[in-house]
Amino acid sequence: MRAWVVAWVTISFAGTVATGIVAAKSPGNVAGNTTQFSLPTGSPFPQGPGSDLANAHCLICHSAGMVMRQPPLTFDDWKAEVIKMRAVYGAPLPPESIEDIARYLVTINGKP
Repeated sequence: MRAWVVAWVTISFAGTVATGIVAAKSPGNVAGNTTQFSLPTGSPFPQGPGSDLANAHCLICHSAGMVMRQPPLTFDDWKAEVIKMRAVYGAPLPPESIEDIARYLVTINGKP
């Protein structure tokens, strides 16, 4: 007979912590083992106007290094990327922050 395993899980990634309950069918007998792990913390974005927004909203899914290794984009291209993150992937960005984040991304990794 298979049992259900219920676990309380806390995951920390890039300065964001997610906690929740996970349930799954056990492959067999379950002995109450606990495993703890920590993911490395990432670095924040370089200081500048808009870095607070990028740190608060972009680091939820991306590391600053990953963003800075992307090809340099124009303001319009970065704005389109930020809009895509919000519309397609559900990034919790307030609409009024889109242009500020795009402007900031141009300052750290943009082209005219």
